[in-house]
Amino acid sequence: MFNWKKDILEQPIETMFLFEEHQLRYLAEGELCKDIAVVFKAHPAIEWFVRHKAPSTNEWVDELMAKYADLPIPAAEDLREIEKAVIGSMEDWVIFATTPDDYHNQPFNRWDETELTGLTDFAGKTVIDICSGTGKQAFAVAPLCKTVFCVEPVHNLRKYLKEKARANDLSGKIFAVDGLLEDIPFPNEFADVTICGDALFGRMDRQLAEMTRVTKPGGMIIVCPGNANSEHHRFLVSNGFEWSRFHQPGAVIGSGWTSKYWKTKQ
Repeated sequence: MFNWKKDILEQPIETMFLFEEHQLRYLAEGELCKDIAVVFKAHPAIEWFVRHKAPSTNEWVDELMAKYADLPIPAAEDLREIEKAVIGSMEDWVIFATTPDDYHNQPFNRWDETELTGLTDFAGKTVIDICSGTGKQAFAVAPLCKTVFCVEPVHNLRKYLKEKARANDLSGKIFAVDGLLEDIPFPNEFADVTICGDALFGRMDRQLAEMTRVTKPGGMIIVCPGNANSEHHRFLVSNGFEWSRFHQPGAVIGSGWTSKYWKTKQ
């Protein structure tokens, strides 16, 4: 667990009904987890939801349930401990779906915004901020640029971004839309600056190709903050990105030294 939310283990297992399709697909990319099988057995509606919200998981669910077909449903007290373990392993998803401020208020999100705003001239620019989360990057550049389109696949985070934009008198500058890093819902060469934070992983070739597609020639592609993962670093540097390091404050998971990357599209 990240320990970002104090009462995370008090969240009901039904919180899983709030998860998005792309999140549920990640489950199928992991191991066949015994605890999830127990949850599906004890709560058939959750299994049904996963299958229908994310049909691509059906084969994985079939394999999971076959592997643990003889597994009994434990007594209520033991079942609740298993549910807590499952919820705790998905803490970030739970926070995004329920209380985004628990993420936004983490100390690592108080990094110096000039690490981003100093990378290029944002004046009059159209910006796409992908996987916006609670909007650290978007709200840093919004006062400087023309418009920011926040591409965010989690419904509750889009709602959070819209409410925050209204509260900060930025409704005419910040617009939240549904979309994924590997499927950005904008035409070719739309943005002057394209940004994503710590969201580039897995299908990095496809994700970078999408960021490049929607960026105008001469525009800038920025990953800030980046991922400390060495594979992530090697991938970006090998694709022509410049980089430097900066510090994210605090003493929690997510704090510490990180990197930022930027590249002008030719």
